[in-house]
Amino acid sequence: MPVPYVTAQLHTTHIPLPEIPGRNEVASTVTAVRGALPSRDQLLFYTGLTAAAALSVIEWPVAAAIGIGAAVVQRNARQGDESA
Repeated sequence: MPVPYVTAQLHTTHIPLPEIPGRNEVASTVTAVRGALPSRDQLLFYTGLTAAAALSVIEWPVAAAIGIGAAVVQRNARQGDESA
């Protein structure tokens, strides 16, 4: 016994998206920004340092000195790796 059934057909229209001017420039800018951001471990370190200062576990000038010192050491290490 044949059973009638309904089939649905969906027709879509292709809408071309406009080209983004300077797509390569945007990609290179994103790459540069990602390179300047701290890594996940560094971000956790700075977050913990900020939390310790906010909760008065350490004084904020001490936290600032530790953070600046760590940033200088990391920057010098990164520059040393690039020149080698």
